[in-house]
Amino acid sequence: MTTGPSRTSPDYRSQEHRRSTEVDHDLEPLRQQVSAIIDAILSDTKPEEAHVREKLRQHIKNNPGQPEKALLCHLLAVSVDQDAS
Repeated sequence: MTTGPSRTSPDYRSQEHRRSTEVDHDLEPLRQQVSAIIDAILSDTKPEEAHVREKLRQHIKNNPGQPEKALLCHLLAVSVDQDAS
């Protein structure tokens, strides 16, 4: 009998995070909306908001192809930053 990798194994994690094409297709309308929001934030030119745009760019870089996850991470980080102030 063959068993799969344990839950703590890196092999398990890579299988766990595989994305299904069905899920990607279902997320397309959300991704389009999120991309429009991201574009609006990044197109702002206020110098005092430059650090916010840079943080968002980092989240986008860390979540390639997943703008919804990048925006969520950005919003959570902004929320934590505001709570700390």
